[in-house]
Amino acid sequence: MGVVLALLSVILVSVAQLLLRSAMMALPPVGDVAALFWHLIQLQAGTGSLFLGLCGYVASMACWFFALKRLPLAKAYALLSLSYITVWGMALAFQNEAFSWQGLAGVLLVMAGVMTIFAPVRR
Repeated sequence: MGVVLALLSVILVSVAQLLLRSAMMALPPVGDVAALFWHLIQLQAGTGSLFLGLCGYVASMACWFFALKRLPLAKAYALLSLSYITVWGMALAFQNEAFSWQGLAGVLLVMAGVMTIFAPVRR
């Protein structure tokens, strides 16, 4: 059950990151506080993505909390690193992010680390 909760946390935080990215692209700059405030009050473009992204982070933290009760920290943390892969892949697929070989190398390194941590121990 701990692994399921950790993976659910990974999915939620990955979707939340993409929602917050799209919100920041649609909202006025944060430096212009008055324009940002009125934009949010009037529920204009980006407000829904911002709200859903923040809710996704809260839900992810709840899953993370309960996952840590059932899973050793070393394994849970390794699973959380899968969010880097998920965000990168979803940004490529859904947000027209440019492919880079460095990104692919990072993904392969994260996958190697996760597989190393979850590899069975031979004695």
